[in-house]
Amino acid sequence: MLVHQRRDALIKNCLYIYPNSGVSLSRTHFNQWNLGSKMKFSCSQRLEKKGAAFAAAGRALVSLVMVFLLAGCQVYQFDPNSVSAENPGSYTTGTVPFTIVGEERPDWLVPESPDAPEVMVTRTTETKGSTGFNGASFLGYMVTLSLIPYYDEVQYEDIYALRWQGETLLESRVTYSIDSYLSLYFPTPMMFMGSLNDEAAEQAVARDFITNHHKDSVLALIDEQRREFEQANPETAAEISAYLKAGGANSVYRPSAVLRLIDLAPETNTLAYHAANSQVPGYVDLLPARYQAWLIGPEGLRGIDLKTQLADGTDADQLLVRMLNAYPDQSGDVQSGYYTGMTRAHRETLKEAGLPEGLVDRMTNEAPSAQLLAAAKTGKLRDDSGNIRIPTEEELLEQLVRQDNQGKFLSPYTSDDVLAEWVNSAINANIGATAGTGLGAAAGAYAGEKALEQIPFVGSFLGGAIGAEIGKSAGRETAISASGGWEAIRASSDRSFDDIHSMVRCLKAKYGHAGNFKDAMEAARQIYPELAEALASAY
Repeated sequence: MLVHQRRDALIKNCLYIYPNSGVSLSRTHFNQWNLGSKMKFSCSQRLEKKGAAFAAAGRALVSLVMVFLLAGCQVYQFDPNSVSAENPGSYTTGTVPFTIVGEERPDWLVPESPDAPEVMVTRTTETKGSTGFNGASFLGYMVTLSLIPYYDEVQYEDIYALRWQGETLLESRVTYSIDSYLSLYFPTPMMFMGSLNDEAAEQAVARDFITNHHKDSVLALIDEQRREFEQANPETAAEISAYLKAGGANSVYRPSAVLRLIDLAPETNTLAYHAANSQVPGYVDLLPARYQAWLIGPEGLRGIDLKTQLADGTDADQLLVRMLNAYPDQSGDVQSGYYTGMTRAHRETLKEAGLPEGLVDRMTNEAPSAQLLAAAKTGKLRDDSGNIRIPTEEELLEQLVRQDNQGKFLSPYTSDDVLAEWVNSAINANIGATAGTGLGAAAGAYAGEKALEQIPFVGSFLGGAIGAEIGKSAGRETAISASGGWEAIRASSDRSFDDIHSMVRCLKAKYGHAGNFKDAMEAARQIYPELAEALASAY
């Protein structure tokens, strides 16, 4: 505003001084003046912009400081004084009767031989827990609005272990603590040296700190076990066996003792000697491969077992059926108890010794074909032409049934495909209408019928099993009594099942469309309440 006023006054003065010049003169002087004023105004703008920039930078710096002061932090700090072990001694290295495998390979464990048994070295850390709520620290924390940080302590245990064949031979445990300091509004925890918001970093610091403690502990324990082994000095098979059951059960010298036992094998009947000792943990693994080949696999289906049975006249196909039926379920652990550790070299050894290739090739943890497994379940592996046959559905169903009355669940149908006498007794006594009485059972029966009325053969009888437990036990006993008692039930049955699902699968497939199926299931359900749920799942 002021600039504009000064400009207008200057124009008027110019016109007054030079009246004859007119507008042209005033314009000339005005243009000159305007150029100068613009230059002065531009400089002013630049100064104002610089000032604003400095002001913004100042505000940003203040904001940053305030954020730093008010954001708070947490610091973790390893406490060396919390270490449970004594100060490291003078141990440097130790000669040991094993070689080392695993991620941990300390250079202070020196194998006495490159051919020594392999021992795995592991190192793990477990959380032992916090010391609990620190009331005094929390009070100071609250009173000072976290200016005094809250203090907490978490204990850990670092475990250094030597393991062989799944068994722990030696173990060193060291406990330590990591302190934490927490504040919400102030950076006061940073007064304590440690790792900001990184507990794992302090654990790494602790791990490095206590490594020497583990070294001293492990080497001291190995020295102690060495003295015990040298003092026992087991030489005979009996002495070695006694040592392995006593002090040698958890000793790094256990593999050495097993090797001594192997070295005692006679020159004749060597394989029989190894077979007799094969149950000693780790024994088979330390054998030469030519003997290992005969002793790997499930009991009764090892190479040595197959050789004996073939010599006794057992057909090779019969043995193959046993091998296939012994194969673990797909849901089971195939790596445990089957042919784990059997290599191609092992199988070649068995073939060269005369075992049939068809048997040897199945000595593996690889899953057999579905066709081969199905054929094995029928017990008949080949057709008249000698080819692997595909069993019928009826044959597979028959494998679910026991041809006796010793199973957990008795079949309501006999081998003649007629109802067992106990089922007829139950039907005649109308136990489906009386068993499981009570308000809960009645309500359950109604609810079950309404919910499952669309499921064939299920809706009419499942409801009685869904009610409350009131009267269920009494109802079952009533049903058993009405069917003639357990002795009569078992006596009139010649087929049974080992599990309820096999029972449901077989009975549903064979008799599901029979006119008496509903009655049979009704009677069986009263004795086996779990049948209702299994049958509903099948549908």
